[in-house]
Amino acid sequence: MRFRFALFWCCLAVAPLAANAETRFLTHSLDTAVHTDEKGYLRGNPHAGRRAFYVEVVHAMMLARGMPSLIEEVSLSRGFHLLDGEADYAFFNVIRNDDRRNRYKWVGPIDVFPTYFYELKASPTAIHSIDDARHVGAVCALSGNNLVGLLEQQGFQNILKANSNDACAKLLRYGRVNLITGSEYPWFMTNPELKDLLVRTTVTLSVDEGFIAFSRSTPEDEIIDWQAALDSVRQTGLYDRLRLMHLQPHRD
Repeated sequence: MRFRFALFWCCLAVAPLAANAETRFLTHSLDTAVHTDEKGYLRGNPHAGRRAFYVEVVHAMMLARGMPSLIEEVSLSRGFHLLDGEADYAFFNVIRNDDRRNRYKWVGPIDVFPTYFYELKASPTAIHSIDDARHVGAVCALSGNNLVGLLEQQGFQNILKANSNDACAKLLRYGRVNLITGSEYPWFMTNPELKDLLVRTTVTLSVDEGFIAFSRSTPEDEIIDWQAALDSVRQTGLYDRLRLMHLQPHRD
């Protein structure tokens, strides 16, 4: 598998585009989705979910531009704080909502994904609609995440905010909340302590597009070149191969 994956990079025939080496790439909420390779780069683990997939897509974009670079993990709030500063940063995966739309420059989408409610298998909520979810004891959401605002807009008054996805899962596990949110292939699917305890409900909270947000100071031609790099990764078929490798659960 590792050999086939290495071939993806060798066979990516894309003419390098000039790059701004001063742009620093940031991401968030990686949990166990990545590892650090021998060169010090964060790399996505196979079958580890969306976070691993995003990291590998961005690496592929860097390769298309001839610019391998470190990706740093920060908290969600720290990432937005750095984006709002004077230095050039790029932060992914970010939802382009109304509050953020004009604050940053954008490349993407790098993914389109649904968000579901998840519950404890041993304590089913029996929800069948958004309205049902509004009336459970509590729903945990990541503080600073776009989903907090979305829940509030949809009339949720039972939101309990936590500082990490892991904290939300622990609150659910110990009965402090009744529901948490997650994607089709949620981060906890690789956690042996959680993957068999949590189950997806039939209720979809939203379908969103994820982007790379760039600081407003980033030159416009840089945005054009990064978008071209993403487009080239899609056109070569590498994007689809990365989806299969990182989003599909491992099969024993």
